[in-house]
Amino acid sequence: MRLRFMVLPKFSIVVCSAFILFTVIGTLSHELGHITVAKYLGYDTMLDYGSMSWYPKGYLEDPVLQELNTIVETYDYDNFEDWPEEITLKVESLSKMLNENYPLISETDNFYITLGGPIQTLLTSGIGLLILYLRRKVWCIPFQFVDGLAVMMALFGLREVFNYVHALYDFVCFSESEFMADEFKISRYLGYNEWLIPSVAMIIGVLISAFVIFKILPVHYRFTFILSGFIGGIVGYGLWFGGFGAMLFNSNICL
Repeated sequence: MRLRFMVLPKFSIVVCSAFILFTVIGTLSHELGHITVAKYLGYDTMLDYGSMSWYPKGYLEDPVLQELNTIVETYDYDNFEDWPEEITLKVESLSKMLNENYPLISETDNFYITLGGPIQTLLTSGIGLLILYLRRKVWCIPFQFVDGLAVMMALFGLREVFNYVHALYDFVCFSESEFMADEFKISRYLGYNEWLIPSVAMIIGVLISAFVIFKILPVHYRFTFILSGFIGGIVGYGLWFGGFGAMLFNSNICL
């Protein structure tokens, strides 16, 4: 594994821009993995810029829910205790009707839907890795644009590394003990130590990324790729979750 510590300016701009773009693509495609499973199981879904949600069929179009939403839009939800009594009673009545009409989603369905996101991420990463292996190692085709796309697909696995490092940082620095990332939820559902599945996913992400960077990329591109990719990933994450994503998704998208 060799690095040549020289920055290639034009290549750096391309890589940085690609990581910014694919940070967004990776985030949304991960959520679409959840949505695909939820749709298969018969649920209504909504997509936000960094998450998704699922509901029983017909829930989102229910007139009772729409009436509730109208009330919430009219009054300040954060000051619920200050609402007129007749309004709070009406909200409680409407909420009870919804709960009676739509039973709780089963834990099994919740598990499968949660599983859909990580599977999509790692499957995309695996497909990218397979394309690179066949084209570069088996067929010995010179590096082309399609290989660049396959590199970015393979590096979707870095999401698992980021999630793990982020959780570890919260655990060490803030004594966080309850993690809501998909991999932790999957571990808890299966009855394992909650760090088991995140650790396995992180190791898979590291191995795929190391293979792509140190076995696929030409030596003279590696340092620039690592440095620019790191910067682009941080910038992309900061832009998307720092306001740009919320601006584009000013309301959830029903899918």
